This record gives sequence, C-alpha cells and structure tokens, in this order.
Amino acid sequence: MLYALRYPLSFAVLVGAFVLGLCARGVVQRAISGQHRPAWARKLTRRRSVMWLKPFVDPYGCVAAVVAGPGWGSPVEVNSSMRRPPGRALAQLVAGPAVLAAMGIAALEGFRTWTGGRVVASGILSAVYHGDVFVGPFLTQGGKPSDPHFHYVIGFGKVALFIAGVEWLTMGVLAIMPLPPLDGGRLLFALAPRTMGWQQARFRLDDENWGALILLVLALPVLFRVPLMISLLDYIIDPLVRLVA
Repeated sequence: MLYALRYPLSFAVLVGAFVLGLCARGVVQRAISGQHRPAWARKLTRRRSVMWLKPFVDPYGCVAAVVAGPGWGSPVEVNSSMRRPPGRALAQLVAGPAVLAAMGIAALEGFRTWTGGRVVASGILSAVYHGDVFVGPFLTQGGKPSDPHFHYVIGFGKVALFIAGVEWLTMGVLAIMPLPPLDGGRLLFALAPRTMGWQQARFRLDDENWGALILLVLALPVLFRVPLMISLLDYIIDPLVRLVA
C-alpha cells in the first residue's frame, strides 16, 4: 500500500478493501463457529467504537498489507480433539478464504460487466499495489493498449471496483497457503497426523511465530524491487483476473 500513496484513489481503495475483507472473513468464521459478539464490544461508547475491528486484526498481517499489499486477519481458533477436529472447525478455516475469493470474483465480474472491457497488461498485482492501474477497454487494432498508463481515465468507480476485486482475490489466495498463521496453514496442521514431528513444526511455525516471520520476509522488498510475495502470488492471480475480468 505504501507504493500506492502517490495515487490517492488506489491507496484509499486498497485500505478500505483490506479492512472490509478482514471483517467479512471474521464475521463468517465466527458465525460458523457459533461465537457471538463479546460483551465488551456491545458496551463500547461512540468514542471507542473503532475497537470493533480488534477481533479481526492480526498485527503481522497489517504490516504485510502496508508493505506489500496483501495481508491476513487474526487467526481463527480451532477447537480440535487429539484425533480429529470437528467439521465445524474445518468449515471455519475453509470459509475464510472462500468468502474473500468470492468477494473478489464478484467485484471483477462487476467490473467486466460495467466496462465491457478486458485487462490489457501483465503483472496485475505489481500494477495494482503500486497504484498504477493498467486496465481499460481501449485497445489498438493490433490488440495492444493504446496507452499503458490508464490510471483513472476509465472512471473512479470502475477502477475502485477492479482494485477491490484484486485485493480480495489476493487475500483469499494468500489465506489458503499452507503456512501458519494463515487459514491454510491451520487447516494443514488440523488434518496432519499427531506425530511428534508435526507437533514440533506446528509449535515453531505457529506458537513461536516463525510462519509470520517468513511471510513478513516475503512481503519486504529485500532482494528484489518487487516483494517476493507479490511475484509468487502474481503467477496465480494474473491468470485468474484475466479469466474473470
């Protein structure tokens, strides 16, 4: 998101979409688990109303979102037995990424219907998270974009819908990756054998936050100009965006 600061619309949409994605994921997972809104949240005064976000926010996920664009929400607690976790717990872990991906696909379908156009550039994630939007229905006769830098010329609403769709779809794909604290990582260890090796791996990656550290390293542009997380996710997101939008 920091890269998009020079384009206020892109930055605002990325922040808003990230917060909305966190809330949608958290609400769905808590609804499946049967959790209710905590008493302290119902007693909040207007002055402290911003705290309603607290149950959905993971500090490491927010740092990754600020630095690279995609981030993740607070890990959902899975009440698993020593043998096998209950179906509701597994449904929680699957529902989070699924609802984010569904929101992204719906937004991109809306963008395609609204514009009647198509995505015309590669490197979708890099473009979006730098605030440099390479989308639009304007093509030359040779099939190449007439101007590679469309930015906001196709309308603020259309650009916002596209950026939000890419953000939610990316959050959904990232969330299913098999690495704690992501939902996919928790799903992996919930289904894994209860052997000593698996338990030690879970302790290192989850309880000691090695998984979050690995994700943060991938989100930082340490060795490359574009964060490695963006480069890796782009191989998945780019074809999906082209298919939908």
